[in-house]
Amino acid sequence: LISTCFSTDKLMDLRSRKLTNKISENKDVTSLINKTSLHSTKITNKEFDDLRAKKKKERASIVIWRKPITTLIYFIRELLLEIQRLIYGILQHRIKVSLLILLISLMTAAYYIDGSHQQTVANIERQLLWCGYWIGLGILSSVGLGTGLHTFLLYLGPHIASVSMAAWTCNSVEFPEPPYPQDILCPDEESLYPITLWTIMSKVRLEACMWGLGTAIGELPPYFMARAGQ
Repeated sequence: LISTCFSTDKLMDLRSRKLTNKISENKDVTSLINKTSLHSTKITNKEFDDLRAKKKKERASIVIWRKPITTLIYFIRELLLEIQRLIYGILQHRIKVSLLILLISLMTAAYYIDGSHQQTVANIERQLLWCGYWIGLGILSSVGLGTGLHTFLLYLGPHIASVSMAAWTCNSVEFPEPPYPQDILCPDEESLYPITLWTIMSKVRLEACMWGLGTAIGELPPYFMARAGQ
């Protein structure tokens, strides 16, 4: 029994020594692998930089007048990817898209179906067209289309001047609609309150605000182009 226990202790000590040697060898191997990997990473990074420069040069040569077929293929692929992203975005926001489609459908039905609401629809349509007209003039004033067209001096300023003169002449700003704003006619009754600068500003505030909004919108394309150029 004593001999057996001694042999067992000796065997355990031998196994422990072998395990320690294996761990030491594994550490050396791990260190060697790390060094090799670090060296390989440096080589890979250099190769990657060269490959990236090569690909960038190749992309610069892909233009419609040099490689029309390649350009067309890339265009079709990018178009398909954008359509895929659009469909994915619609599916991600299906509830919002469904509500928007329902709202547009109801507005279209209200616009074309006859009824007592058509007078309200006509007034809303006239106001939206009027606002869109001044927003468009504001965009033209800001963008200019290379001509420096200042629509304030050509459109908004004369409109404010005509409203001001009509307000002082008619002693009122309650012009009959229609024909206002296309034509300014004096109302049948004069205003009970005095005509002041604030009264005239209140009358033309919609046109002025829409024109200012258009000028702000017209500044966005140059801003984004300059930002992209950086």
